[in-house]
Amino acid sequence: MITYDKGIDTYFSEAFGTFFLVLVYGITGEPLAIGLTIMALVYISERISGAHFNPAVSLAFFLKKQISWKQMSGYMLSQIIGAVLASIALFFLAEMAFYVEPPNTTNIYQQAFAEILFTLVFVLVMLIFTGTNTHRKSKLSGLVIGLTFAGMLMVSTPVSGGVLNPALSIGTALVDLLNGGYSIIDAALYTVAPLAGGTLAAFIFSLFYSEWEA
Repeated sequence: MITYDKGIDTYFSEAFGTFFLVLVYGITGEPLAIGLTIMALVYISERISGAHFNPAVSLAFFLKKQISWKQMSGYMLSQIIGAVLASIALFFLAEMAFYVEPPNTTNIYQQAFAEILFTLVFVLVMLIFTGTNTHRKSKLSGLVIGLTFAGMLMVSTPVSGGVLNPALSIGTALVDLLNGGYSIIDAALYTVAPLAGGTLAAFIFSLFYSEWEA
């Protein structure tokens, strides 16, 4: 099991990183800007918390027995808190709630497929750069992880709206709900599908690598 600081620093790091991820997502919506932000955040936080910033990533690490149930719950709560705070900041900046809607050119099955598939790829890269000796000490981890997420956003956005992160969906939907909006309806898609992608990533990682490398 990976050893991270189990104190407040770990959870603050997750909330901090998710805050800036959602903030940049809301301000620009540009995949490359979001990916470069993730790159910076990974280099800031990877030795503190592992730089998950995404419940789908935390679920995969739990399934691989690298964090405990208690840690996973703390990670997810911290991520959602960070997303809520970012959504409040976006409301302050724009005077309107920010949220993501699925495009009306695709159906729910296509949208769910895209969210599952492209979250799977991103989370699998996170697992590989953490759980294999070949990549674990690579100084390119932040760059690769950030650009992978940017790429997955580019290809998923036309199909599903491109969220790939349940914390972003839940945080923005809660603030929108408090302002009388109904984006919470789409939160199920943007929560269940990425979590399914994270679960599949953990399974596929186990097929490629028999055990987590020490």
